[in-house]
Amino acid sequence: MTVRLPKDEDKRISGTDDIARIMQKILWRQNKLHRNKEYFWTVGLNTKNDIEYIELVSIGSKNRMILSPVEVLSYAVSKKCTKVIFCHNHPSGDLTPSKADIDFTARMQLATEIMEIKLLDHIIIDEMDYVTIE
Repeated sequence: MTVRLPKDEDKRISGTDDIARIMQKILWRQNKLHRNKEYFWTVGLNTKNDIEYIELVSIGSKNRMILSPVEVLSYAVSKKCTKVIFCHNHPSGDLTPSKADIDFTARMQLATEIMEIKLLDHIIIDEMDYVTIE
């Protein structure tokens, strides 16, 4: 499902702070009852770092989500994006990346390299803060 960019945001991003702020605004738009679920988005960028799309790829349970490279990258490929950013929230408020988060990022790094798409970042957000997965 494609997600609208917040009206007060520019589609050109200059770094992680920009994308985290945008994604936190998108998370805030979710009904308070549904903020206790884990959301996973991909953000596709062109060569100038303009946002081409924001896609809600999956809504998981409170602490678990299983995604395949095909699900995560299909829209980026169809839109011919050269760069992607992954973003998901931790409803618990603990932004520490789990082993599953780290393993998933490493797996997706391989998949994006094969597809010749640059994975710029994978960030974990809550309503107030964020961390990146190294």
